[in-house]
Amino acid sequence: MAAVVFASVLAAGWLARHWHEALVPAGLLAAAASAALVFAWVARGVAKPLARLAAHVQQAQPDGTPPGAERQDEIGTLARAVAQMGHSMLDRNPTLDRQEQRLWWVVEAAPNAMLMIDRERRITLVNRRTEDLFGYTRDELLGQPVERLVPQRFRGSHPGHVNEFYAQPRARAMGAGRELFGCRKDGSEVPIEIGLNPLEMPEGVFVLASIIDITERKRSEAAHERLAAIVESSEDAIVSKTPDGIISSWNRAAVRLFGYTAEEAIGQPMAMLVPERAAQEEGWLRAQLQHSQRMDHFETVRLRRDGTEVPVSVRLSPILNAAGEVVGESNIARDITEFKRQEAELRRSNAELEQFAYVASHDLQEPLRMVANYTELLAQRYRSQLDEKADKYIHYAVDGARRMQRLVADLLAFSRVGSQGQPLVPVDAGEALRGVLESLKALIQDSGCRIEHDALPVVLADETQLRQLLQNLISNAIKFRGEAAPHVQIRVRPLPGRWEFSVADNGIGLEMQFAERIFQMFQRLHELGRYEGSGIGLAIAKRIVERHGGTIWVASEPGAGTTMFFTLPMRAKEA
Repeated sequence: MAAVVFASVLAAGWLARHWHEALVPAGLLAAAASAALVFAWVARGVAKPLARLAAHVQQAQPDGTPPGAERQDEIGTLARAVAQMGHSMLDRNPTLDRQEQRLWWVVEAAPNAMLMIDRERRITLVNRRTEDLFGYTRDELLGQPVERLVPQRFRGSHPGHVNEFYAQPRARAMGAGRELFGCRKDGSEVPIEIGLNPLEMPEGVFVLASIIDITERKRSEAAHERLAAIVESSEDAIVSKTPDGIISSWNRAAVRLFGYTAEEAIGQPMAMLVPERAAQEEGWLRAQLQHSQRMDHFETVRLRRDGTEVPVSVRLSPILNAAGEVVGESNIARDITEFKRQEAELRRSNAELEQFAYVASHDLQEPLRMVANYTELLAQRYRSQLDEKADKYIHYAVDGARRMQRLVADLLAFSRVGSQGQPLVPVDAGEALRGVLESLKALIQDSGCRIEHDALPVVLADETQLRQLLQNLISNAIKFRGEAAPHVQIRVRPLPGRWEFSVADNGIGLEMQFAERIFQMFQRLHELGRYEGSGIGLAIAKRIVERHGGTIWVASEPGAGTTMFFTLPMRAKEA
């Protein structure tokens, strides 16, 4: 018994000094509660019996001893020793009570719900967190069967049931066993984890339960499972790797695309998927990701298990931790073999169409020239010599032949954008603009147009086509003018990897519902003859911009002018 008392006092003293270091671990909390309860029972259950034993010994006096005198034999010596032990323990009761109170504070301040249950499954101890978790007050739980906290559907078979525990009373770690649920006062269920510890008291064995609400964890796990299901069902190969290039995840689409199973791929270097000829570009991609930059739809090649290469469109994203540091990389790869095949077929078909358009328009030039020339000769020689209808018919023939010549010439220019385009090289857009303004000098002076422009940069372009693009846009701005003198403003601003140009006018404008139509061949928004042209100028402009890898669009409002926007690529050192 003395050894039990000594051990309990040591445990109580340590916890009293270090209780703030022992709040979180469920096992340590259970040990603290156990020490507190054993301590209380020993202090009060041992001191008082010792005092009664000493009194009984003293009352058993031998014959002839005066009443009230202490015995001097061995029994008297034992009685005095027992009495001294009892008085010593009773004298220390205030200190013991303080230690017990401190230990109770440990249990009361615990972040986990804690309760103690006796063999009859009745609750004998409850802390504040238990009240918060289940919605009951302490008085509503003390003395009640523990089944009150168990959902109706689990009563009698709930894991952690007291009878199950008492069959083999041993400590059970937090989270061990199957999924558990608690029942709140309002009838709602809460997912929980329970840690159990047996406590051997003078009254018998008790169960100390430590309970954690895992609602948020369950939600997080459910979200993770949904995300994992999405990743696994994706048609794209989704692979993640560590900062040192080791594959850490591998979905089913990656198995189909690359031929490796997840077991074969995870733990291997990502470099096994990169052909030697693409190693340099991989280094550049990694450098971009180190600066937390995403890479969308980057076309490259990857290596399959059988050694063949597959063209892919890759989307790369850095994986960041809470501090914003790059801790990995996500790779989403899409097989673009079929897309590449269709692209090649479309390119071949377009080349054939361009060649046909060029040949057709070129070969039409000579017969059209003959028709136009001879109809003009007829008009000159026989004008006013025939009747009025004949003059009208000759005029129609001449006008039609001329318009046909313009259409064929424009169609030839359109076909040449692709078939006779030159490589893209650095071109001074400012110099190109000055050449265009010089060629349009007469039109600018006749219309009274005022042109303002920024200092234009050097761009990657086909110089001839850049001049044609600027000429088409400026000519349109002057052509579709209103009553006021035309005013054209040419502006430029940098964007990531490209320049954005704008050509704004103060002309008649247009309805935005026709914004796409104006870029189609031979599409006109006004009646024939009101404005010159064949309606192919903006289609040529669009073709030129797209050949340069840019985009072109319009912003306009009727009566408030039109602004044409287009983008051109920067030089590599500027990008």
